[in-house]
Amino acid sequence: MSSSGDRPIPLITVVGDGRFEVGKEAISMLSQVSGQIGVITIAGVYRTGKSYILNRLLNRQEGFEVGPTVNAMTKGIYIWGKPIEVKNPITHEPLKIIIIDTEGIGSIDKDETYDAKIFALSILLSSYFIYNSIGVIDESALDKLSLVTNLTKHIQARAGDTGNSSELVNFFPSFLWLLRDFTLDLVDMSGRAITSKDYLENSLQ
Repeated sequence: MSSSGDRPIPLITVVGDGRFEVGKEAISMLSQVSGQIGVITIAGVYRTGKSYILNRLLNRQEGFEVGPTVNAMTKGIYIWGKPIEVKNPITHEPLKIIIIDTEGIGSIDKDETYDAKIFALSILLSSYFIYNSIGVIDESALDKLSLVTNLTKHIQARAGDTGNSSELVNFFPSFLWLLRDFTLDLVDMSGRAITSKDYLENSLQ
């Protein structure tokens, strides 16, 4: 049997009545982590290879579960059983990176409220948030990402708050939109080359 250090362990699971439950094994592991911590989380539509990307970050062929079927493999939120130790690129001090995998949004057996809650939790747990999608940025991709704009319905900075978005932004992580299997040339309407940032900004207009 593998140790918790070389396998994913459940951080958030959904119990029978729909409540979210924090895993005891994950609590035990996190309680032993000291020093500077960074948290990388990946989220996106189900069955788009999120777990595969995290396995590449871990430099492993196997780790977070991946599968060949149309069914979502990750249920709830999982955490890798051992932090990755690196150096802080700014301070050059030791930094422990915690890797989190989340259940994909848009699964046919889950509703938008459930998706929004998973998304909200994953963002609040993160210091670096990766949104994974396939192909070009289109209306469907933007609709899925619109969950982020609705997070204030589920998030409060402190007890009694009404969801002040200007204050909540202080709790949001750095954001990376990862486009998978993107094969088109990045050019504008005039055929001039543009950057990936330009492409994103043009898509959001």
